Amino acid sequence: MRRVLVLILALIVGSPSWTQEAKSTQKPLALMVRRTLGDMGKDAQMPPTLSHLLGLTQNPHIVAVKQVAAKIAGTDMIGFNVSVKNHRDIVIFRETPTVRTYFLTSPEGVLRKVIESRKSVNGAGDFETTELRSSDQKKRFEKERQCWMDVAQTSDLSSSCYFALN
Repeated sequence: MRRVLVLILALIVGSPSWTQEAKSTQKPLALMVRRTLGDMGKDAQMPPTLSHLLGLTQNPHIVAVKQVAAKIAGTDMIGFNVSVKNHRDIVIFRETPTVRTYFLTSPEGVLRKVIESRKSVNGAGDFETTELRSSDQKKRFEKERQCWMDVAQTSDLSSSCYFALN
């Protein structure tokens, strides 16, 4: 009986597919981080004010990132940024002509902070930026996260990337 138990444990612990599956469920964005830092990402910079608002810097400073971005629906832009200095700092964004939303997350896919900039109601002037409650933005974030998990698998935008921004 003891030999059977040891054999079963050895199979479970040593099985690459089981351990790999466990790792990917613990860090759902890890593959996209690797692909962004590797073959897919382009050098870019996160603006100083945004970096500071997201808490990536103590004072407004540019943050070097690797970025994967795509234009969708004609005028909208989506993107996945990984900080070059700290790979645990991931910013997923969606920008429309009137709303810009930035989600700070990690390889584990935990939503850490949400910043939103909205153009004034009459469409004139600057954008007004506010921090949104992460708990109120979980559904939106889940859609964004799923989009980039799909991109990591296929290198193409999936249907999960095309949804209306509230």
